[in-house]
Amino acid sequence: MKLTKKAFTLIELLVVIAIIAVLMAILLPSLNRAREQTRRTVCGNQVRQQTLALLMYAQQNDGKMPLATFGGGEWLWDISYFATDAIIKNGGRKKILRCPSNQINTSNDNYWRYSEFQNFFSSGIETPEPTLDSDRQQYWRVVGYSYLMDTRGGRGDIFAAGESGSNVPDPQKKFVKTLTQVGHHSRMEFVLDTVIEYPGTGWILPDRFADWAQGTNHMDKRDPDGGNIGFLDGHQEWRHFENMYQRYTRQGVFFWW
Repeated sequence: MKLTKKAFTLIELLVVIAIIAVLMAILLPSLNRAREQTRRTVCGNQVRQQTLALLMYAQQNDGKMPLATFGGGEWLWDISYFATDAIIKNGGRKKILRCPSNQINTSNDNYWRYSEFQNFFSSGIETPEPTLDSDRQQYWRVVGYSYLMDTRGGRGDIFAAGESGSNVPDPQKKFVKTLTQVGHHSRMEFVLDTVIEYPGTGWILPDRFADWAQGTNHMDKRDPDGGNIGFLDGHQEWRHFENMYQRYTRQGVFFWW
């Protein structure tokens, strides 16, 4: 007697495909959340490493930070060549200067020497960097984090936490020039995940503008999720967005922490 194999009917195949689609819809959000949680943890470690490296520099230099002298480059994510030298010499790496959750800053290397080639990314990028300290204090890189480190010319005021948009200077917090100027190191934010708001457009997502060097690092769908913060005593913690306020503005863009 000849046996015949029973094949799936079209309806059965469609049912199986539908079940797989439902399972994928259930599992993918959980997988995405797990991936972002991993990236957040890596990011927090990077914030802590940068904070400790800059603190080591200050401790080796009478409490002074590696301040920049640039006139441009006053966004909080602009950091001088001199300061990145300090981070790398004290145990950091170029890789830790970019948040793994920010795809623009992770994938685009042009911003590493932004102040030299900001309008000419296709030319000159292979030339050696300047070596004099005076030049390295003047040129800046665009990286994946924001820094509450002052410049020699001064960045301006940090706004008080409270009602966002009030723009009232915070008498307790200033951009950091030296360790001695700050009384409570455990309360003074120093290295931050970037969280920015562009009025009229909303939150600048990492993938919204190809010509923007920076965006909010950690997003929860269409809104900021929060950010990692490194403090002057060397510890790092995660701050949820609901506990953040507008603390600084540059050309109409608000920085939150």
